[in-house]
Amino acid sequence: MTDKPTAKVREPKIGEGKRGRSGHLIYLLRQANTAMHQALDRELFELGLTFPQYSALTMINAHPGLSSAELARISMLTPQSTNETVQRLEAAGWAMRASVPGEGRAMRLEITASGRKVLGLARACTDRIENRLVRLMAGDAAIAAWLVAVAVAFGEEDVAEPASSGIRP
Repeated sequence: MTDKPTAKVREPKIGEGKRGRSGHLIYLLRQANTAMHQALDRELFELGLTFPQYSALTMINAHPGLSSAELARISMLTPQSTNETVQRLEAAGWAMRASVPGEGRAMRLEITASGRKVLGLARACTDRIENRLVRLMAGDAAIAAWLVAVAVAFGEEDVAEPASSGIRP
């Protein structure tokens, strides 16, 4: 008995089938997030920045004196990723860690002048993407409000214990 070759199934494109309007909302949010992340990485590549580095620089600039742990939380990065990101920002001369008298070994993050310069250039890149998003939203502020509400409702402090599914690992 010989196995018959199976026909190759065409992968649905973004916007088709379950990757489109009939898809599960959680999947669609992740798909949109991934597409945005890739678009941002493409835009920032010319500046030698990754999206996590841009995000970290943005937060360090907005909130001078953050600790690495605080930066991890507000940048939505893991502590390990944050440490690697900060090391790269320091190596590029875009951020620095400074000790604070009376705080022991605690280090606080500050943006440098060259970090502010690259952040300004990066913001011009990300503004182009944000402008495309606004055009896609057709000025619907309700979408932005909904996204914020989702983040608040499912934020770390508000996550309840998952219900038992009866499935054991």
